[in-house]
Amino acid sequence: MKPSIDLDRLLTEAPAPNADAMARVLAAARGELALKRPVRRWRTQAAWLVAASAGLGLLAAVVMFAMGAVSGPLLLARAPLLTLLVGTSAVCAWGALTPGGTGLRRLGVGLAVVSAAAVVLARGTPHAAPTLPGWVCTVSHLAIGAVPLVVALFALRGTVFQPLRAAVAGLSVGSTGALLGELACEQDGRHVIAHHLLAWAVITVVLVVISKSLKPRSYAP
Repeated sequence: MKPSIDLDRLLTEAPAPNADAMARVLAAARGELALKRPVRRWRTQAAWLVAASAGLGLLAAVVMFAMGAVSGPLLLARAPLLTLLVGTSAVCAWGALTPGGTGLRRLGVGLAVVSAAAVVLARGTPHAAPTLPGWVCTVSHLAIGAVPLVVALFALRGTVFQPLRAAVAGLSVGSTGALLGELACEQDGRHVIAHHLLAWAVITVVLVVISKSLKPRSYAP
């Protein structure tokens, strides 16, 4: 039978911590504290992301209406879908940056699925043949999502990377282009799937990939 191990003896004989290594760690910590970097509250960053995604889409609606590109009756007819998209964007943005927040993120994903189905099912037969190729919608959706994409990446650097968190932030950003599509496009559901929802998915994937590759400023949950 093997002799029992004296745990107290092993602990007392354990090597002492390296003094030089401890000094380097302490100096690095003091250096970080001396920088006095501003603390960015998650609610502030979430509000910025909501403004950059849902707010930008609403701003586009106001500008298009002011320029006569969108009529009042069209805005009223699309109001339920626009409201759904704005709500989806806001819930996804807030859920992406809420500490913990798994339930809110799942709600955001659910709303995004409902919104995507709604924008497809709401489309009927177009009244006229398209005057522009379908890829124009895809490019315009990606372009309008560039600003909220940058805001989302900046905000996500303040937290530890989580795939669901990044995906929900991407869904918030992508909804901006979907909102634009409800204002500027009159094509059928197949066009929406092939070009509008494609852009939404691309933005979401791009945000997840870039967010994973960035070095976070903080590892907050």
